Amino acid sequence: MKNTTFLYNMISLAIVSSLGSNKALADQLIEQEKVEKIIVTGSRIARTNLVSAGAVTVIDKDTIEASPYKNIGDILQTMTVSQPTENALSANGSGAIRFNLRGIGTNRTLVLLNNKRLPYGGKGADSSVDLGAIPTSIVERVEVLMDGASAIYGSDAIAGVVNIITKKNYEGFEVTASYANNTDLDGAKKHIEFVSGFSADKGSVTFSASYSEDDVIYSADIPFSEVPTNLQNDGSLTYRGSRWIPWTAVTDPNGVRLTQGPNYGDFHEYTDADGYNDFEQTILQQPTEVYNMSAFANYELGNAFLSENVVFDFEALYTHRNNDSNSSAQPLIPWIGGYDDIPISKDNYYNQQFGPKDANGNSYDIFKWSKRMNEFGSRQSRFDASQFNIALGLSGDFDDVWSWQAAYTFGRNDNQETREGVFNWARVREAVGPTHFDEAGVLRCGSGPDAIKFIQSTCVPLNVFIKPGETQADGAMEYVSGDWSNVSYGYSSIKTATFDLTGTVMTLPAGDLGIASGVSYMELKGLKQTDSNAVHAMTTDGNGRPTGGGYNVSEAYIELNIPLLDNSPIAKSLELNLASRYSNYSTGAGNTTNSKASLFWTINDDISVRSTISQAFRAANIQELFAGQLPSFQGGTDPCKTGPEGPLRPLTQANDSGCLKTGAPASGFRDGLDLIRTNTGGNPNLEPETAVIQTLGLVYTPSQLDGLSFTVDYYDIQLENTISRFNAQRKIELCNETGAFCDDIHRYQSGPLHGVLLGVDVYNENLNASHYRGIDSEAFYKFSTSQYGNFKVSANWHHALKHEISIFDGATTDYVGTDSRNGGFQPENRINFSVNWQYADWSANWFTYYLGEAETDGRKENGQDTKYTIKGWSYSNLNVNYMASEQWQYSLGINNIFNVEPRRVMRRGQGNTNSIGAYSAAFLGTTFYVKATYTF
Repeated sequence: MKNTTFLYNMISLAIVSSLGSNKALADQLIEQEKVEKIIVTGSRIARTNLVSAGAVTVIDKDTIEASPYKNIGDILQTMTVSQPTENALSANGSGAIRFNLRGIGTNRTLVLLNNKRLPYGGKGADSSVDLGAIPTSIVERVEVLMDGASAIYGSDAIAGVVNIITKKNYEGFEVTASYANNTDLDGAKKHIEFVSGFSADKGSVTFSASYSEDDVIYSADIPFSEVPTNLQNDGSLTYRGSRWIPWTAVTDPNGVRLTQGPNYGDFHEYTDADGYNDFEQTILQQPTEVYNMSAFANYELGNAFLSENVVFDFEALYTHRNNDSNSSAQPLIPWIGGYDDIPISKDNYYNQQFGPKDANGNSYDIFKWSKRMNEFGSRQSRFDASQFNIALGLSGDFDDVWSWQAAYTFGRNDNQETREGVFNWARVREAVGPTHFDEAGVLRCGSGPDAIKFIQSTCVPLNVFIKPGETQADGAMEYVSGDWSNVSYGYSSIKTATFDLTGTVMTLPAGDLGIASGVSYMELKGLKQTDSNAVHAMTTDGNGRPTGGGYNVSEAYIELNIPLLDNSPIAKSLELNLASRYSNYSTGAGNTTNSKASLFWTINDDISVRSTISQAFRAANIQELFAGQLPSFQGGTDPCKTGPEGPLRPLTQANDSGCLKTGAPASGFRDGLDLIRTNTGGNPNLEPETAVIQTLGLVYTPSQLDGLSFTVDYYDIQLENTISRFNAQRKIELCNETGAFCDDIHRYQSGPLHGVLLGVDVYNENLNASHYRGIDSEAFYKFSTSQYGNFKVSANWHHALKHEISIFDGATTDYVGTDSRNGGFQPENRINFSVNWQYADWSANWFTYYLGEAETDGRKENGQDTKYTIKGWSYSNLNVNYMASEQWQYSLGINNIFNVEPRRVMRRGQGNTNSIGAYSAAFLGTTFYVKATYTF
């Protein structure tokens, strides 16, 4: 009876994180418990009491059905332990939806489907699962283990594990249709799904399909995101548009950035007031279509393979997504694109007529210039993604004491991206070069008739000083843009073969000694095939290199569950769980062994204590190992160079030994670039990231008040050897100071660019460390009244104590309670609160989401550090459900019922939405949805 009570309260508490449920999952699992043992996420040992030393939060099917979201990713992102990450409001993203548990990284949270791994999803050779590929229609429940679990599952399980359990043995037919929109009716979301299934004497089949369609919402349509704003340290908001402006910016011979400004007046020094509202053309909610089909079947084979109760299982899941994203028009910035040799010629007609003049009133070659090409329209990306996953399994028993399971899975995610709205650099060079008038008085490219033979005859000069209302010459835009769409393709695939054995070794005085062991083989492959235009850096879409590769890993594990005490004076029960896993990688990760110890101490019927200590790891993914090497840029300044003004600064052996060692001239050199050229790419010799995780928790279920329960869990995660890239400027400084890393710094060795950086090698390395601490607490109370029905009240609080990042040879920064450009928005507190009410055929759910305050980065003003506190904020959702008959159920929901506007943060991002993406529903203002379900 004790275990049933504990189970009920623990599962009920799980509702807190998912914010509400119409029916406790505990009731479902208790019924299941009567006939079979249950395997809880975080352990391979089947047990009847579901006692777990690791904190497991469960989102049950009724909670999922009460949610306005159509995929599991969006639901998970509402949890207090979720850190904002990519979602449907990531305007430039692939449309993938990911889960970042406790802000430790999406690639450090393992995602499983029915205890099996899934392929990574995104743009190809990715690093984490796309949860948008898992529709809610197929999900029975989701178990979230908030503890390290590499000893059980292997790589990636550092922050925890998300295990999605699908519907099985379903009987009947159910169809659900929903419609959602905001109050302006300009961003509809339509969804239809059905589930059907039947069971026979020896097996069952469950089939489901769904279709979703989201309409576009533009940033300019939502007050929160219509203009780019910057939060200042006094709490004020300032307009700060993009520096890449359609009214052209040029740098004069003295290094001063000039522009005519949005009013197209005289050339003047650029200020923030000249910035451009690049949100005018951008998307806030991507137009998206998602198709999904799935099938789950099982069949009892009886006695076979020297075993009893042998069952064959089959799982198949297919999802296809089309989505569009866009961003503001492409800016032409040749000197950042790696082209220092595309000046606006002094002999260009448009430069002579409309360009700036030097002190003598003459035109000059403009090497450093930029212009956003608004006349061409916005840049567009079209994503087509498909994912399928197939799993075959056999399971059986030996004498009702031992159970075994063998499984094979194959999954693959394919993605194609088509990008339009880009320009060809070679043609831009010709179009802004010298011009002349031919005999017919037509402006032509080239300095004269003799030069035209070196230029394509279709070249038409480009006017980079064009004003609103004016049009480019016929053929000018077509010449520099043409049919230069960039098409890239990628995939990620996974194959696994596993065999697990679990059973009872012996019976000890306190209970059965349980054991689980197994072996597995996994093969991962990935590819991101970059368009040939990008490979050769021919267009403004940037440069790129194909990424591709794969690796395999063979593993073996063992787990023991040891009952130490039972009904003793100091413990109602005491269990010790030990686990260890050996992994052998075909890459530089080599061999690694990770272990875990957990203790669950039930003091009495009211109080239990749980604690774990574990090792965990993350092997480098394909992108980190095999990314194509290519030139790029980092922010920073080459400490060896002289700026654009003043006399050259000579370099000395005493102060600039590293500069001289890498080829800089002793007389000094100039470099007008405000960035550092770098060489980036993968590193096949990367070692695994490693972590040590400790947790300590208390469970309190007071017997004096039935239905009330509390849990408090403390966690401490120390992560080392994290994979990142070195700061290029710091490498140059260390070369000067210590002589280290000088071989990674490459400069022009002669000629007019002698000394200028060709590039600094900043390939992926095991560099940094991080440390996370916090407390997760949950409270739940269920009670009934004769007059007003049944109630469930729940609250969940995440309190961060440390979010510390240590940079190699650099500072250690704790970002808890801050909003910074480097650490993002990291409030100390996040709280979710919900109330569920049921009476007769009616039910309702109220949800409130609270995001705590944070302090902005400090900046020096008048010699003083100034900071501003972003106040906490919350918004609430409500839904009401009516069971009209045994077949029909209707729901009405309102999200952000009070139309609360989110707080502004430092890192505004696309549509001002960065850093609080998990609360993305609030960006759209008040929205509503209606839903109808028919069952027979």
